[in-house]
Amino acid sequence: MLNDWRVYTDATGTEEKHVAWHEALKAIAQLNGKDHTLVHAAYGDHVDLVVAGGNNGKVLVQWKEHDPQRHFVLATDEMTAVMASLTIEQEDVPFPASWCVPLEQVIAVCGDVLRTCDKGEPAGLKWLPIEA
Repeated sequence: MLNDWRVYTDATGTEEKHVAWHEALKAIAQLNGKDHTLVHAAYGDHVDLVVAGGNNGKVLVQWKEHDPQRHFVLATDEMTAVMASLTIEQEDVPFPASWCVPLEQVIAVCGDVLRTCDKGEPAGLKWLPIEA
């Protein structure tokens, strides 16, 4: 179990060190699109997990690996041209609607990611590679 995450949340405005994976997951579960809209968890210089939003029960999930440099966003299988917006740090930010994933689905995925540092292949969702 990985219990040495660095976690920043906009709710506290500070970065905490040596955070247990389940505490980072608890912060993600509290995203509400109002006063809790961003969780950034980093494990050393190896990986970053960013979960943002929470309004209307939807969040954006990003995963970055640093060696080699790779960036992914979690998406539903519904690929449409429709846009949706998420509130992140008091701003409405537009994203493809397929990137706005239900928070209740994200909890299990993020729990696995935080425990293992492996993005895996979540059921009903997919990781889309993002080109820099």
